[in-house]
Amino acid sequence: MPRAAAGRYAALAQLAAQTARAVGERINVDDTAIVTRKRGRANFATAADHAAETEILKRLRAHDKSIPILAEESADRKLRTAERLWVVDPLDGTLNFSRGIPFYCVAIGYVEDGTVRAAAVHAPRTGELFVAHEGGGTTLNGTKVTVSGVSRASDAFAVTSLGFKAASRQDSRFAQLNGTVARLRVIGSAALEICYVACGKLDLFVHEALSPWDIAAAQLIAREAGAVVRSLKTGQDAAWDEPQVAIGNPKVVRDLFTKIPSLVRPTRGA
Repeated sequence: MPRAAAGRYAALAQLAAQTARAVGERINVDDTAIVTRKRGRANFATAADHAAETEILKRLRAHDKSIPILAEESADRKLRTAERLWVVDPLDGTLNFSRGIPFYCVAIGYVEDGTVRAAAVHAPRTGELFVAHEGGGTTLNGTKVTVSGVSRASDAFAVTSLGFKAASRQDSRFAQLNGTVARLRVIGSAALEICYVACGKLDLFVHEALSPWDIAAAQLIAREAGAVVRSLKTGQDAAWDEPQVAIGNPKVVRDLFTKIPSLVRPTRGA
């Protein structure tokens, strides 16, 4: 990568980090009034979501107003094909936040030419700041981190969000994954879960209903820490906005797909 490009991505990662931290630390933990209800159960945005998004947009536009911003609470999905793009989740894990559970975060990613180049995820209640830029590795609170060395899916501590309604079916992704890995959890913030794979707290992340702002920043953080991000539709390297993925170090993801080849399906399945 040209030195100039690497330097620019590093600077954008720092901008994302400064913005995510500043906004995250100003989130009012009592600002839980529901402002927007969305499709699906327990899917809503609080006053804090909207306030955080407003502040993030203000800060990013002050830096360079020519870069469009795809943000969860004001999403224009046509922006996904833009040459340059900020992708923002102002508060990932809203249900956790609304119930006083500390696992939520602010996620900001920068996409250029269809690839995430810079990213930051800040979890204000746990004091964790993950930062990455293309070719620069991943840091957690300034210290470089890497994925775990677990190589067998049967030894993996995994996190998921799969079709729980189909859990009783033996062919469901949830049942197959639960029967394969060592332990399975649901934390409730996809971006933070992916970051926990990046730093080795978790070994595998499997999800089949991500939005672009859930995965954009976090998947670069995982990749730069040594993870692969594989599509559950193709089994191949996932696009930056792929909604169905498995993430972990190359060996454990390969073993997962070998043990459960039916995880990879061309269309969405439970």
